Amino acid sequence: MEFSALNIVVLCGTALLTGISRTAIPGLGMLLSTLVALIMPVRASTGFILPMLLMADIMAVFHWRRVAAWRGLVRILPWAGIGIVCGYFIMGSLTDALFKPLLGGMIIVFVILDLVRRWTKADLKTSSRALAAVMGILAGIATMMANAAGPIMSVYLLSMDLRKEDFVGTNAWFFLIVNLAKLPFSAALGLITWQHLKINAALLPLIVLGELAGVYLVKRISQKLFNTLAQALAAAAGLKLFF
Repeated sequence: MEFSALNIVVLCGTALLTGISRTAIPGLGMLLSTLVALIMPVRASTGFILPMLLMADIMAVFHWRRVAAWRGLVRILPWAGIGIVCGYFIMGSLTDALFKPLLGGMIIVFVILDLVRRWTKADLKTSSRALAAVMGILAGIATMMANAAGPIMSVYLLSMDLRKEDFVGTNAWFFLIVNLAKLPFSAALGLITWQHLKINAALLPLIVLGELAGVYLVKRISQKLFNTLAQALAAAAGLKLFF
């Protein structure tokens, strides 16, 4: 990778947003792969960003370790594991041109359904095994293929009507577990290289700074604004993928 001025700006911005996305606004996570894809091939960008996400996940879990909706996590994690395996096998055959609009369309549908649920005060039962299965498999496939499970998890967690602290903590635990599970699959696909790991390590201070900024930010955002930001970023990411 050539370190042009644009590359440096993009990498530094991505590192900061990685930290913020794990401790304050999960919807930002979807934008990370998009940023890195500006300076390297899309497939390579998914492997490059994974170690950065893991570093941020570890720090986020350390901070939010006491707040998590474990009942909802236990329901969705096994299905996410199945989705990761599916994503690994189809990654080599499904092109970006086909996968991106498909995933974007699904995200938009999920966001619309959640908005309708809130407007009509309908009860979307997150205890439903069918819902956990669908969301989990889609999240697993999306995170394996494009680090793009953030919007899907946002919709799932928003449907649980969690406090913002519980939302962020549950999100942090989910992504720490699934990103650890993704490591051997990404390595087997040749998406993680020593050169990328060295760059990831150099960006660690900015990830830490982003995490600290996120902790400060989440304590000062109202619950309503938090939910609105999560939904808006999920919808924007879905539209970006679709078009």
